[in-house]
Amino acid sequence: MNVKLFTLFSCISFLLFNSGVTTSAKAPTTAKIAFTSNRDGNWEIYIMNPDGSQPINLTKHPAIDFDPAWSPTGEQILFNSDRKGERDLYLMNADGKNVRKVFTKSADRRYPTWSPDGKQIAYLNVDEWAIYTATIDGKTEKKIADTGEEGGSPAWSPNGSEIVFTLAGAVEKFGKRLTNSRQLRVVNLNSGAERTLFAEQMPTMENPTWSPDGEQLAFSWTERDLWAKAVHDKWGKQVFDAETIYIVARDGGEFQQIVSEEGPPAFEPVWSPFGDELLYTQKIKNRAQIFKIPVEGGKSEQLTDTDGSHNYTADWFDPWALPVQPQPHLLTTTWGKLKQK
Repeated sequence: MNVKLFTLFSCISFLLFNSGVTTSAKAPTTAKIAFTSNRDGNWEIYIMNPDGSQPINLTKHPAIDFDPAWSPTGEQILFNSDRKGERDLYLMNADGKNVRKVFTKSADRRYPTWSPDGKQIAYLNVDEWAIYTATIDGKTEKKIADTGEEGGSPAWSPNGSEIVFTLAGAVEKFGKRLTNSRQLRVVNLNSGAERTLFAEQMPTMENPTWSPDGEQLAFSWTERDLWAKAVHDKWGKQVFDAETIYIVARDGGEFQQIVSEEGPPAFEPVWSPFGDELLYTQKIKNRAQIFKIPVEGGKSEQLTDTDGSHNYTADWFDPWALPVQPQPHLLTTTWGKLKQK
């Protein structure tokens, strides 16, 4: 092999290695939804197609496994598990192999989310009721915001500059703090400044998630004033409007209701990778199921329903939504032409 050809081969090898092309962890070649289910009698992490077909149990472990979150490239899944006695965060390859604990020192860490570059994660530390960020190797942690008891659900913005989360117990009315109130709070990771979103609206807002372009937020919201909108059921018990799914521009504006208030509460919204659909969770016959609905209006589609099981905490990955699609056949063709020269 002459020097020029060897140099060219070395450059191509370097680019492939640093572009994330590895043999140890591979992303799915088609769109997949990761979710939590107890359909086999234990809480496990599954993946399925976007139409609900071909569910596969990835974890197959007697522990409680929950809250899957795809890495930005789809090669790994971050999740919560109590397999070593305390709930904490674990990583596995997209095929369920190579499971490993993220942190050496254990803590009750939940609701993981990835930074857009895949180098960091954010999560709720339940021991402190605070949002932390950490490097993916677990070696460096940083507290960035307090959530109040029962707050949390962090979501990292697509541009990497902000994290939105649920702030609990922040609202006061008639001189009393509403312990069951929920508001959306954003922390700027560069300045550390925090701000409350839609503060003029009454609680409860929770489960925030960014649209893929970062211009909108989806969340679950019980659209009510705790006193003025109270109604009563046939037994005289006070009830409120059902929790359901809304979206709104990140800087405010008109709230768009996505899921009807009719029926059981709807919660845990998740954007599709292209921003045209939402996943959400809703209880049917007292069993939590995952649904899909178009953002611009249309009929919802139930994706899960297996022998009375519960299905929660969905996350959606699609390789065709990545900024630059890997095209191995083009690399092979190009290298073949270069080799002939």
